[in-house]
Amino acid sequence: MRAMKFSAVALLGALVVGISGCSSSDADEIADGRVTTIDHKFGATTITGTPTRIVAADTQWLDALLELGIQPVGYLAAGPMGDERGLFPWESGVDASAKELDRSAIQQFGVPLKAEEIAALDPDLILGGFSVADQDDFDQLSKIAPTIAGLSDVQVDPWQDQVEILGRVLDKESRADAIVEATNGQIDALAQRLPGLKGKTALLSQYVFPTSQLVIVADPKDGASGLFTSLGMSLPPKLVEEAGVTGGRLMLSPERVDALSADVVVLLPNGGTLEDMMKLPGFADLPAVKSGGLAIVDYPTVAGLNTPSSLSLKYSLESITPQLEAVAG
Repeated sequence: MRAMKFSAVALLGALVVGISGCSSSDADEIADGRVTTIDHKFGATTITGTPTRIVAADTQWLDALLELGIQPVGYLAAGPMGDERGLFPWESGVDASAKELDRSAIQQFGVPLKAEEIAALDPDLILGGFSVADQDDFDQLSKIAPTIAGLSDVQVDPWQDQVEILGRVLDKESRADAIVEATNGQIDALAQRLPGLKGKTALLSQYVFPTSQLVIVADPKDGASGLFTSLGMSLPPKLVEEAGVTGGRLMLSPERVDALSADVVVLLPNGGTLEDMMKLPGFADLPAVKSGGLAIVDYPTVAGLNTPSSLSLKYSLESITPQLEAVAG
């Protein structure tokens, strides 16, 4: 979500910073014999040894680290929409010693302008995503430490892929497999309990009141659509077609409130309330409003679905389960 990073919101070779100042024993410790190569949208990154000083430059990667029992040295968080440290409720386990990166230094969806802030943390791995906007951004960060950018061209990577990759990088593959299996198992169990969801449609969206803009996830391959797919649901085909192969997320005017025609609609009234939404022409007549499939949620809940992780899905899914039950019958 663009006002909330809905048009996707994250940050992310050779170890340039830090190695020259290490003693020989430090260098031996860093190069523990493990070599991992990770493919991503800007090429491939080779990581030597097991990283111990990791910067998580988006919430998905931060959550994956926490699930694997690893603390970051720095993180890019939710900013003012989080707690006093910029963290979501499911991220309370971040150690107080971890530094929150300066969010004001970020371009809309690009690399931090203050790359020196990351360099000062002396990382041996930078985990990024859609905030690494282009090759130049990636090259800049790679001069600081090995950097993993977005894994593909979709705006939000599947959380399972991130956990699996971190498991390989950190020599925690068994733990990573267990995390993916457990979380997918919970989602599968819900799908089995609510078989009526199969074949129904669902949308994740927000309405930004300050700009009068409706934002909808419209890419079934986007990580933000993964939960609905796992539950046997799909995005409305017309919206997917309208978004096109490169669009991914639609930004529409208030007159297009009819675009929210789906069985389940998860909606953040960004800067407003449900009462404000009901004043929009046509909103009260939407199928989800009439059937009980409308879930009006807060920022953490919609962020937990928009940039999902194993941790965030457990938090956000609980908030929309009543609507899923209503639609499933």
